[in-house]
Amino acid sequence: MASSVLTRPPAFRSVGRSLLLTLPIALWSLLMFTPSFMHSGRDSHIGAAVVIVFMTTLFYEMMRTGKTYRWRRWFFVALGFLFPVGFIAALIALRGTMSIPIERMVSGDTPFCYMVIPMLVVPAALTRAVVFPGSILPTANNPHSIAVMIGIWLGMTLVVGKAWCSYICFFGGIEEGFAGIAKRAKIRRLDSRLRLVPWAILIFVVVLSAALFEPVYCMWLCPFKAVTEYPAVHSVETAIQMSIFITLFAGLVVALPFLTKKRTQCAYFCPFGAFQSLFNKINLFEIRFDREKCVDCTLCQTACPTQALSAESIREGRTLMNCMKCGACVDSCKKDAAVWHLKGTKVALKPERARLLFLYGAWAMATMFGGSILANSLATMLHWLPWK
Repeated sequence: MASSVLTRPPAFRSVGRSLLLTLPIALWSLLMFTPSFMHSGRDSHIGAAVVIVFMTTLFYEMMRTGKTYRWRRWFFVALGFLFPVGFIAALIALRGTMSIPIERMVSGDTPFCYMVIPMLVVPAALTRAVVFPGSILPTANNPHSIAVMIGIWLGMTLVVGKAWCSYICFFGGIEEGFAGIAKRAKIRRLDSRLRLVPWAILIFVVVLSAALFEPVYCMWLCPFKAVTEYPAVHSVETAIQMSIFITLFAGLVVALPFLTKKRTQCAYFCPFGAFQSLFNKINLFEIRFDREKCVDCTLCQTACPTQALSAESIREGRTLMNCMKCGACVDSCKKDAAVWHLKGTKVALKPERARLLFLYGAWAMATMFGGSILANSLATMLHWLPWK
């Protein structure tokens, strides 16, 4: 049997070459945050500077070490935990509470969340109306309008596919953070059929949203309402809604990720994640397995945070459709059998070039979208400092 020693050397690239490959991302980061330095106060300047250094350093480490998941995770967890800080602060500054009265929902003051996109498709196609209680175009009270958010989502999805769920989604980082706390999983076996649950929920919420003409998932099933915005609790119905949000958040986002070391809400519940999987079919980038090198050790399957691998798919040299291109399987492979791949080329043909091309797009999107969220949240926290 071949040796299990890592074939990828510790110093994957020289410092000089790594810096050269990082230069485009550094320039992109500076371009993205130039307005923050020109038109904002000191807190925003500091937040932007920290994010530029943070994002550029992580990309440099990806280039230097050849590892993706380890360094992406620092950004993603920070995004997950800091997003509620800035978002909640903005809500409280705007209206003094995280909850939103029904009359403000009707008037279109609800920021549009990408999670509702699948629920818009069928009602919009059948009735030419939108079920989400938000504004189509940006307003003074709601810059995150339906048109703006759908435009951002579509552009980024065409670039990264379901990698949205591991480079852009500001919710997934919360459960990924809890999944990383324990050294070993307390629950190691999960039924593979659970992968079908998000598809069932997707069909259920789309059909019911069309029938009831309301975003059912947002109104009743979204765990992240517990840490963002929710309907004001003023009746038995809204009290039940809030109880469901808190229960799902505690179970799917906190407890189960901690116990399983998996992203359980993403893998076994999220309808948007299932919907996003469809775009992996048209995305140029994927992860494949070189069967000439693979020894079926299953390290990649264990490392995958969303159960996007099966014994059968590995034998076929591919991931499942719900792969979010986080890179955990590639990083864990001791034989370099798991590789980044550009569709239309041979599996073993320059996988590092495919990885580099993918990361330029994914990290540019992450810096533009997630980096802005991080900078705003950091500026908010600095503003709260007691000695200011």
